[in-house]
Amino acid sequence: MKFKILKERLKEIVYTVERICSKKGDLNILNFFQIKANNNKIFVSATDLEISYQAEIFGKIEQEGEVLLPSKQFVQLLDSFYEDELTLEKNGNSVRIKGDNSVSNLVGLIEEEYPVISAVEKNKYFEVDSGIFEDSLNKVFSNLRTADLFKPELSGVYFILTKKDLTLVTTDTLRLSETKIKSQFYTSNIDDTKILIPKKIIQEYLAIKRKPTKLSIFFEEHQISFDLGSQVLITKLMSAEFPDYKRIIPEEFNLSIHIEKDSILKILKLNKVFLDQTKEVRFKINPTQKQAEIYSKNELLGETTNNLKINIIENVLRENEIFEIGFNHEFFQDGILAVEGEKIFLGFNQSNGETSKPLVIKSPIEEDFIYILMPL
Repeated sequence: MKFKILKERLKEIVYTVERICSKKGDLNILNFFQIKANNNKIFVSATDLEISYQAEIFGKIEQEGEVLLPSKQFVQLLDSFYEDELTLEKNGNSVRIKGDNSVSNLVGLIEEEYPVISAVEKNKYFEVDSGIFEDSLNKVFSNLRTADLFKPELSGVYFILTKKDLTLVTTDTLRLSETKIKSQFYTSNIDDTKILIPKKIIQEYLAIKRKPTKLSIFFEEHQISFDLGSQVLITKLMSAEFPDYKRIIPEEFNLSIHIEKDSILKILKLNKVFLDQTKEVRFKINPTQKQAEIYSKNELLGETTNNLKINIIENVLRENEIFEIGFNHEFFQDGILAVEGEKIFLGFNQSNGETSKPLVIKSPIEEDFIYILMPL
């Protein structure tokens, strides 16, 4: 095996490879990745037995062949070379990496049979604009940072597919996000299908460097693949059953308001300085005065109180009644940041003076995203 390749083109791929290759050391071969040169193309493959990654890159091939290389050390070597173009040549059980003024020899594996996750059949699929898909994933992904590892049904992204749209849902029981990708950005040859996709492959997809393009997602009974043309991610689907989340989304409110997104984010930045161990930010809403008082208090540091003008949309509270409630600061801010546009809709409910239903955060105009947050 011998080929020439631009260093930056190879680096983009092997950074992904290095993330995927096992760090546990349970199986030594999982610390290695495969490079194969044939048919005028260079193929790079890696797996940790949960995710399989395959990439196709162009270079000038002088001799076909393949080799397994240690991912961590290979990335370190690439970062150390300052030349723009490199030559890789297999020599026995090692690979010679040469620039204009530098030469390194990295020992690899030759005779090992590299584990490969089988390809996904392309009978069932949907296609989506990769930029729109990434934006949608980012809107719902924050919930997975705090999902319960002991509840596998909560550690993935729930996909609901119809021929009209694609819905993505995540929850950690304290909050829930739902976003829809509409038909102008999405096509499918299937209808009324629900699948649960592991968090790990979503993380890797979001981390991959790629240009905006069409993303093709193929799946069968137990597997799914994300196909970007020159890069493919494959993993197993989750067998856990996602909870019936629709029943917890309030449709009516005791109090609903509109607020300015920029204003609330500035206030939340001030509140963050005075958070205590509960991480709580509290709201005292006076519908009569059309004002919300937002405050946080720390016994050691002090406190901050900020007033925010609000527009009342619906109010069934008693006359002059003050509505007070508290939320986790980070979770509330995540919901605000995920909403597009200048204004935010907040919908509250209470029962017998105590909050019993979650807050609804969404756009007053767009119906493609909703965020549900339980109070503290």
